[in-house]
Amino acid sequence: MPTLLEKIQADAAGRLPLPSGREPSQELARYKDFLKVEAHRLKMLHRAGAGGREICQARAAVLDVLLRYILNAVEKNTRIEAKTPPPRYALVAIGGYGRGELNPQSDIDIMFLHDGDAVSVARGKPHPYLTALTDGLLYTLWDIGLKLGHSVRTVDDCVKIANSDMQSKTSLIEARFITGDDKMFKHMEAVVLARCVRGFEDEYIAARLADQEARRAKFGNSATMQEPNIKNGCGGLRDYQNLSWMALFKYRARSLAELERRQLISESERKQLEAAYDCLLRVRNDLHYHVNRPADVLTKSLQPTIAHNLGYTDRSPVKRLEAFMGDLYSHMRNIYVITRTLEQRLALLAQPERRLPSFGQLLRNSRRRFQQQLVDGFKLLGGEIHPASNRVFRDQPRRMMRVFLYAQQRGLKLHPDLAQLIRNQLSLVDRAFLRDQHVHETFLQILNQRGDVAPILRAMHEVGFLGKYLPEFGKLTCLVQHEFYHQYTADEHTLVCLEQLDRIWEAEHPPYRNYSEIFRSVERPFVLYLALLLHDAGKAVRVGKHSEIGGQLALNVARRLGLDGATTHTLRLIIEHHLTMSQISQRRDLDDPTVIRNFAAQIQSAENLKLLTLHTFADTLGTSDKLWNGFKDSLLLLLFHKTLEQLTGGTAFIRAEEKQRELLTEEVRRHMPRTVSEEELQAHFASLP
Repeated sequence: MPTLLEKIQADAAGRLPLPSGREPSQELARYKDFLKVEAHRLKMLHRAGAGGREICQARAAVLDVLLRYILNAVEKNTRIEAKTPPPRYALVAIGGYGRGELNPQSDIDIMFLHDGDAVSVARGKPHPYLTALTDGLLYTLWDIGLKLGHSVRTVDDCVKIANSDMQSKTSLIEARFITGDDKMFKHMEAVVLARCVRGFEDEYIAARLADQEARRAKFGNSATMQEPNIKNGCGGLRDYQNLSWMALFKYRARSLAELERRQLISESERKQLEAAYDCLLRVRNDLHYHVNRPADVLTKSLQPTIAHNLGYTDRSPVKRLEAFMGDLYSHMRNIYVITRTLEQRLALLAQPERRLPSFGQLLRNSRRRFQQQLVDGFKLLGGEIHPASNRVFRDQPRRMMRVFLYAQQRGLKLHPDLAQLIRNQLSLVDRAFLRDQHVHETFLQILNQRGDVAPILRAMHEVGFLGKYLPEFGKLTCLVQHEFYHQYTADEHTLVCLEQLDRIWEAEHPPYRNYSEIFRSVERPFVLYLALLLHDAGKAVRVGKHSEIGGQLALNVARRLGLDGATTHTLRLIIEHHLTMSQISQRRDLDDPTVIRNFAAQIQSAENLKLLTLHTFADTLGTSDKLWNGFKDSLLLLLFHKTLEQLTGGTAFIRAEEKQRELLTEEVRRHMPRTVSEEELQAHFASLP
């Protein structure tokens, strides 16, 4: 059975004209017909379930065939008209086209590589033959409707531009030969490798890492945005491609399989990356087919259609969308987590040029050497924590929790090798581990370090440990939230809430500073962090009110962790009422003592009020910073202070209540007949609850 490429070539042989001496413009109809037929073929293959990479590679192959036919025709005409011998040249694909991956509406980038001749190069003018050749090809491609970028360069030009611009260097290292002089192309590859790659590895990787950081910050710093950018977002195509470029520079590795052979990634991670990249290409293909133009952002309005097109056919539109977006988020998260781990490893290798150390640096280095120690099977080196051996967790599974406590207490990051080891040994988090009281005590100790909890919980989540240890949270991973005001999936929203809470601890600026004193007075911060961690756990159940279901799930967690009755009651109360305070502060009359009294009766204690106030603030900002403003801030703090007065028996609340009663009595007195005495009126009020 012929391959797809063989079918494309056979179709080209039947539809495209052979070089005949006719102007290419006279063959435009046949070129357009070939492109139309092949585009339809690829679209039908896509609709039938073909992989994303398969379609992208096939489109690149279609254009390869077309460009060769057109260039042959142009060259024949040019040779007939030329009065000077032709220079050596090669037609080269660069950019995404150079990778051999083109989505349906992606532009193409080509380069004419040539040696010119001594006279033309000396005068700074292109060879006339080359000018005729490039003009003939480019005008034909434009006439048939292709969007393309192009350049005409010598090998020296390539070296010069590569060493002045990182993006150009990247495009040249993945350049691909289409037609012409293949020896010239190979010479260019060798020269670029020798003069632009060797010796530039660390500089290139450092620049790439900086570019990654800037791009991720621009597009949301999360792989689970409500409207993900398939190309540039965290966990998008560019993360994968960036890893490929850095691996090519550092190790000359041109595939994930080669990285696996070098033991830089595991077989499982390689398969996850390959599946994720193919999925993202397929989503982008469908996006291009649907909107019929280049597009990268999967908006809320497009998500249901794309889900249906890609085979998510549940009768319920909500379930269909959840299944599709859940799979997409899972793939983007895999790319994000795995590429970040590899980036950290590459960053360790990409060190800046060393200079002679100052006295202060020598002193700090001596302290670091002193601090390089072995703790409970872990090596603490250079601001990171490393496994002393691959058996560190198998020998003592409890260490899988303790390592996060060590990292938190000492301000250390997990070394990439340690992160990979945890991911590969999550099976150790078994029933015995989940019943181990020592493990639970360590976890609560982590949660009690107010102001420094979110980074460790995020590290736990990125290696898959947090959801394994707390299945109630694990079910939120990549869970879609349909409300427009939610920026993130449920798990990412929870982690952002925890980060907002951390920011309160030593805040110097509003609105966080407004809550610092409240946070400092909290007696058991671990209860607040645990409540935030579990507050949306009920959303994974999808039946009933998520706050009530979350309260029940929190009860199960509290029993497992061995919390006492009073702590369990507080935890459940905060989760069940985590929406109450914002609703009352924004929708009720806070000058009405009855509103304050009823709310205080629900909350029961000043400590609970503090916890709920902090939870409400962190939850709102963790949903979207656009939901918060100075007015809402003042309302929440007003409700807090009035309720605190009520709960602590403060005189201000009593005076407000007496004033309210006086005003009400006066209002009633004005409407009562004169026959009603003052004693009867007071007796009536005294009998009211």
